[in-house]
Amino acid sequence: MGVNEKIKNALEVFGDPVMHGEFAPKTNEPPPKQYYTFEYSTLGAAYADNAPSQERYLIMVHFYCPRTFNSVTRIKQTKVKLFGSGLTWPSMVSASDEDGQHIVFECETSEEVDANDYD
Repeated sequence: MGVNEKIKNALEVFGDPVMHGEFAPKTNEPPPKQYYTFEYSTLGAAYADNAPSQERYLIMVHFYCPRTFNSVTRIKQTKVKLFGSGLTWPSMVSASDEDGQHIVFECETSEEVDANDYD
């Protein structure tokens, strides 16, 4: 299972939209009241013979919700679900403002790089 599927499967259990690489739906409709979005960057890891044997993913998951939403339990549940999907235990920071809550989770994972990819 790929990284996108791991994240989506972990978070869809909450019933909120989960989007990759977007901070809001790209339509003329207003964004949902609460939703998740995520993105990541990658770099090579576990080098041997001048080539990486793993691809390391640095993941940021964003949870947007109204200021009135009690997010304490959801923050804990989100961390547990992301960790349970095979990611590292997430760190968390609030980027909330007067428009609403914006919770950012940061975690990592890695995937093997197939040596045949170099051919």
